Amino acid sequence: MQHDGLAARGTGAAAPFVLPQPERLALPDGAVQVWRLDDAQVDPACTRLAHTLAPDERARALAYRHARHCNGYIARRGLLRWLVGGYLHCQPEALRLTVSPFGKPVLQWPQTGLAFSVAHTDGLALLAFARDCRLGVDVERRAGGVAGGVNAADVPGFGRGIFSVQEAQVLARARPASAEALLSIWTRKEALLKALGTGLSVDPTAYTTEDDWRRGAGHWRASRDGIPMSGWTCLDLDAGAGFRAALAVSLPDASVAWHRC
Repeated sequence: MQHDGLAARGTGAAAPFVLPQPERLALPDGAVQVWRLDDAQVDPACTRLAHTLAPDERARALAYRHARHCNGYIARRGLLRWLVGGYLHCQPEALRLTVSPFGKPVLQWPQTGLAFSVAHTDGLALLAFARDCRLGVDVERRAGGVAGGVNAADVPGFGRGIFSVQEAQVLARARPASAEALLSIWTRKEALLKALGTGLSVDPTAYTTEDDWRRGAGHWRASRDGIPMSGWTCLDLDAGAGFRAALAVSLPDASVAWHRC
């Protein structure tokens, strides 16, 4: 099949990249599977998966001015199609995907109970999958905190309209070394809002994320207007020293497994 100009642009040395065999993909109930795509794998993923994109996705990819952004989009969307197709036992090219008003990819056909969420930052993309639930994942790069090397936690008014009063208090107590606290709150809040599917159409300050030490290190919990959100599993993900990542899923005691191509 022709790739309509979507073969990886300006590729360098290819990193090892082996796609999982679709017939071996299985997603048990109560499980979350998180796939990792490193930047070094983008070019070979782009070359292998460009043919799976729909015409509108190809047009969007070619609209990027920089090859790096074009290839990154192709690789992420192609891998999403490959994995969804494998979980649902259908061809990745046959899937019909659209985008919600809040920018989240949505599966139009086939209609199933499969939930997925995609997040990416400079150097890394994460794709999370589960069944019959609401699911959100987020990842941010640690280098320099947020906002282009400036510690955004020290910028007056940063987070206003996003962080709850309790989250703002946690951030204030963490000063002056507040970059890590900010990334923790930011990724958790993003993962939660993605799982809810609302984006910023609701008041983000109504939701609070905080450590849940009763369940162990790396666990956190969420509440809305002070009322705990029960039946959720909320975790910080170990995405490596250079990244901060978080996952929220409306499943109690979900098991989380990492995969990479």
